Amino acid sequence: MVFGSYEWDTDKAAENLQKHGVSFFEAAAALQDPHAAYVDASPAHEHRFAAIGLSPAARLLYVVHVERGERDRIISARIADSAEEQLYRQG
Repeated sequence: MVFGSYEWDTDKAAENLQKHGVSFFEAAAALQDPHAAYVDASPAHEHRFAAIGLSPAARLLYVVHVERGERDRIISARIADSAEEQLYRQG
């Protein structure tokens, strides 16, 4: 699926919504937050970023994504935990 400058696997998106209650559409919107905080979320084999950003639904999300050419690919999204919320507030 492609939405603006973001893309994702539709099966993974459905799994993420079931598991975390966060759609990748909402996650893509949270990546647009101008106050988002970014952290390294890389496993050993791939360079990944995590953004902690506010969605239009006023939920603070932790969104893992990778840069892929002209689009970022969303890997996962969930509600930010308290430590991640602190990082966002400090930003």
